[in-house]
Amino acid sequence: MKKTTKIAVGALIGIGVLAIALIIVNTLLEKKLRTGIEDNLKKAHITFDKVDVKLLDRTAEVINPFAKISGKTLRVDTIQLNDIQIWDYLLDKDIIVGELEISGPEVNFYNFKNKAKDTSSVDKKKKQGKFKNKVLVKKVNVHNGSFKIFEKDSSAHRLFAKVRAIKMEQVRINEKTLKETIPFNYELILLNADSLFYDLNEQQELSLGDFEIDNHKVTISNFRIIPKYSKSEHQKTISVEKDRYDLTIDSIFMQNLNWSVQEDSLKIENSLTRIVNADFRIYRDKYPPDDTSIKPMYSEMIRKIPFLINFDSISISNSYLKYEERVHVDREPGVVEFSNLDMQIKNFTNVGLDRKDFPKTKVISNSSFMNGAPLHVDWEFDVSDRADQFQISGDMGRLAAEQMNKFMKAGLNIEATGEILSMYFNFYGNKNKAQGEMRLEYKDFKVEVLRKDGNKKNKVISALANLIVRNKAQNNKAHYKNINFTRVKTKSFWNYVWNLLKNGALKSFL
Repeated sequence: MKKTTKIAVGALIGIGVLAIALIIVNTLLEKKLRTGIEDNLKKAHITFDKVDVKLLDRTAEVINPFAKISGKTLRVDTIQLNDIQIWDYLLDKDIIVGELEISGPEVNFYNFKNKAKDTSSVDKKKKQGKFKNKVLVKKVNVHNGSFKIFEKDSSAHRLFAKVRAIKMEQVRINEKTLKETIPFNYELILLNADSLFYDLNEQQELSLGDFEIDNHKVTISNFRIIPKYSKSEHQKTISVEKDRYDLTIDSIFMQNLNWSVQEDSLKIENSLTRIVNADFRIYRDKYPPDDTSIKPMYSEMIRKIPFLINFDSISISNSYLKYEERVHVDREPGVVEFSNLDMQIKNFTNVGLDRKDFPKTKVISNSSFMNGAPLHVDWEFDVSDRADQFQISGDMGRLAAEQMNKFMKAGLNIEATGEILSMYFNFYGNKNKAQGEMRLEYKDFKVEVLRKDGNKKNKVISALANLIVRNKAQNNKAHYKNINFTRVKTKSFWNYVWNLLKNGALKSFL
């Protein structure tokens, strides 16, 4: 055999041996890595159908993983690991992955209040096996998932979210994070959901159309609070007076939403929030008994929110508010409307209540009152003030009596003619009592007291009422400074303001 032939044969044998050695090493390493992934999944109490590892591609795939820990379940179609750092695992047993692809995850939370604590073997295993490895995933992509919360039973969910995509970076898992509600640390880059449903209470449901968080920017479309029952059926679900809410918002945008934990409390912050095209309809029937619980002032409500919140600016534009109140069963409800409503809210916060420079919450609104009168309102209060001091002022333009009758006729059994030319008010006070001033200008103003049926006029009482009204009341300008009212604490803040306005109007007319 020629020398060159021998060299060639030797080279081929060498290459063959090397190839076989590489295959054996690759197989052994793949097996070691696969075994390592399987062991770590088992320590985290995750079952699976199969783990497939391709060492040369530095990839691994977990088929149908399933986890159940403390009332939570996670089921996934596939988990794909790309760009696995092999030597970090072989040397330090740490798992470092360049990219993680999760397809079809289903996350369920079971929050059964009456269910006994789970003392199954899963929890016992949790106490026995400790997860000592460190896991770092540089990029995570989640596709086509769902999230559900069950409270009463496993057949009806209280919350449901359908998730299109989630993107995260720097996801870390260790022994400490596995004990938390969310068993990993992360930086959220993108969350995109195309539907969300939440069962608020016996009377209302909440739903969202699209929901997206993109680098701290939040966009929500078609936000709704939906009544479960018609106005008449709503009354059958309550034992005392309770408003029926129907709210639709076309879009909500948050410019820079951040959340963190401060002194064991959740803290949510945002610089600018925009709410566009809100339509809010409130209905109240006065037939059920009064709700005699104490109604807090708005400053107290913000102060007692069970988490820290700091929203610098909230803008509401092109919105509509309607309040209906049925006083008599056999009549249409009285109506108060605010259209073309624009509002600015500054310093909506309960962070740092003890600091000396705590900012006042300020509200500025402009609207068309009863579809006719321009109305401007300035309102401010101090959330940190336990006395709940406030100031509210405003001015209103021309308002015809026929627009006022939409509420006065149904609610007060009074029908007016003429018009209010202008009104200004300025009230200040606290949670106990308030005082202030009011200016009112009106023209050809008369009142008619209606009979019990709400249609026919009671001529005798109407004549007496108009005799009581000041002689100059038909055309007059009035300015009164000593208007006051002691708050009924079982009524809302807006009932408080309404009584101040009513007292001012009575001083003007009588």
